[in-house]
Amino acid sequence: MNQILEDVTDATLSKLVERWFAWRGDARYPARKSIEPIELGSALPFVWICEKAPESECYRYRLVGEAVNTLYGQGLRGRSLKEFLSQKTANALRVRLDQCLDSGNLLHTIGPQTLHDKRHVLVERLFLPITGENGAHDTILGCTKVTSSLLESDRFSATVHQASYNCDGDRVKVSNPVVTMFATDVEY
Repeated sequence: MNQILEDVTDATLSKLVERWFAWRGDARYPARKSIEPIELGSALPFVWICEKAPESECYRYRLVGEAVNTLYGQGLRGRSLKEFLSQKTANALRVRLDQCLDSGNLLHTIGPQTLHDKRHVLVERLFLPITGENGAHDTILGCTKVTSSLLESDRFSATVHQASYNCDGDRVKVSNPVVTMFATDVEY
C-alpha cells in the first residue's frame, strides 16, 4: 500500500485509497456492501461507483458525488458513458474501466479534460475495483477531482500520468498516455 500512497498525494484521493484497503480486509477486493459513505467524509462529493453491464459491455453509474455531476453539468446517476460523453471519450474511459476490472489493478491517472462549459482543467482520478451487489467482479469505486485550471493552449501539452498498482498497492506500471477527455463533443 505504501507505493500508491506515495504517488497519490491529494488528501481526498489518498483517503479513498486508505478506506479501500480497510474495507477490503482479507479479501482481494472490498465488497460494495462494505463501503461506508460516512467514512469518506469530505471525499464523498468526488466519489462515484460504476458497474459494467455484461449484456451490453457498457458501464453505468450507480452513485455519483455532486462535485462529479458539476464537472459534467448534469446528473450522471443511472446513465451509461455513451449517454453523456463524446464517443471518443466514452471509448477511452471504457478502456480504462476495463483495464481496472480485467487486471484487478488499482489505477491512478492525471490528465487534461475539457468540461461541458469549455473550461480546461487538469483532473486526477482513481479507479478501484470492488465486487458488485451480486458478488461479481463488475464494479469500480472511483474518485474524480479537478486539481487545477489550464489555458486552452496548454491542454495538449499538460503533464499526463497513468499508474497501475496491484491489490497490495505495489506499483506495477507507470506510463504517460496521450488522452484528453471531453465532457461533450467539442469542435476546435
